[in-house]
Amino acid sequence: MLQEQSKFFQQLLFAADMALTGACWVAAYFLRFEVFAEWPVPLPEWLPLSRYLAFLPWIIIVAAIVFWASGLYVPNRAQRLTRLVLSVGRAVSIALVVLMAFFSLYRDFYVSRLTIIIFAALTPLAMVVLRLLLYLTARRARQQGRSMRRVLIVGAGVTGRRLARSFKAYPWMGFSVVGFVDDHKQAEPDVLGTTADILRLVDEAIDPIDYVYIALPLAAANRIELLMSDLATRLVHVCLVPDLLQYDIINSRISEVDGLPILHIMDEAPLDFRRTAKRVIDVVFSAVFLAVTAPLLMIIALAVRLSSPGPVLFRQERMSLNGQRFRMLKFRSMPVDAEAKTGAVWAKADEDRATPFGRFLRRTSLDELPQFINVLKGDMSVVGPRPERPVFIDQFKTRIPRYMLRHKMKAGITGWAQVNGWRGNTSLDKRIQYDLYYIQNWSIALDFKIMVLTLWKGFVHRHAY
Repeated sequence: MLQEQSKFFQQLLFAADMALTGACWVAAYFLRFEVFAEWPVPLPEWLPLSRYLAFLPWIIIVAAIVFWASGLYVPNRAQRLTRLVLSVGRAVSIALVVLMAFFSLYRDFYVSRLTIIIFAALTPLAMVVLRLLLYLTARRARQQGRSMRRVLIVGAGVTGRRLARSFKAYPWMGFSVVGFVDDHKQAEPDVLGTTADILRLVDEAIDPIDYVYIALPLAAANRIELLMSDLATRLVHVCLVPDLLQYDIINSRISEVDGLPILHIMDEAPLDFRRTAKRVIDVVFSAVFLAVTAPLLMIIALAVRLSSPGPVLFRQERMSLNGQRFRMLKFRSMPVDAEAKTGAVWAKADEDRATPFGRFLRRTSLDELPQFINVLKGDMSVVGPRPERPVFIDQFKTRIPRYMLRHKMKAGITGWAQVNGWRGNTSLDKRIQYDLYYIQNWSIALDFKIMVLTLWKGFVHRHAY
């Protein structure tokens, strides 16, 4: 909902959030010890405010680290109200968990639980109200025509149109699109001329044009260079929006090396707070799962051992993040020498290589359970694209477009393709489509959704064999 327009504005917002956090901590103290002093039971003693103020610097430090790491102050990020509330609520919740852990270690000071509850309610409420007030103030200013920036977009293609729709969807940002410039779409009513007319349009505009956004494809590099050279003779601001929508964008971002801007188009997810949270969830969930299912795992291991000679676990080389190879664990479902004569064979519905008990394990996906050990080791994640054998990857990477892009994220036990039915001997093109959707739209919430869907329809499946 709130669009931070500059680093300076982000810093002001950050400072305001820190001030609100401190104010809410003090307000929570007074509400607890003044307003609710006799509820739910009379307080055994009245703790002085100075004791709570002594912990205020630590609260500010924790809040500052967590709020910034959780992405609350990412620039140029338009958010809807629901996402704004969820982002603030998530950041405050994480900060509270860290604070509670800190208080549990410091046993010389007892913190009233009701004080914590009041603080947990006041802080996100105050932060959301602050953002809403800023948004309403900006929107009213835009409606009154104040601080409006007039925009001319070069390129009426997919990227240019999408940019215009974004400006229209978020009018409080203060961008008013006066029209387009395009060499090939003169018949469209909002196209004001060709790129050759751009200086005339800038010079003759009744109301000055503040920004020119160039949204041309990379193939028009020469035209872009000429436009920037021409516009350098005017005071208009020039922004370049590379038309990259025709490419597969994986974890795109901009970095720099010694002042040289670097545009990441296909890259692994950066090491940020979300990836750290994903790893924590993986470790905790896998440890709890293995502990709870230990009796079942022992029963399956015994049944595998009794059903056919050989080891209980089957280790097979697979490929994960950035092509890293690892030994994936499964309960053995085939005889030890199943591939001695045939070599690596893609699993098919009518094959008879599995043992009778092994076919049951495959049909119910119980043979996959030891992979939670791989998750604890860091080879895999609970959710991600399913890992494949290198021998098959060598075949698929040239035959199936975009296949190798699935290795831009750590492999998983379950994934978006699997819960949508694309597993086993099904269309690899569809599987890649769903894997790339997951990577491009990944979030902690999507991971939890996939985990729930796996419990609902991911274990027993007609393509599990």
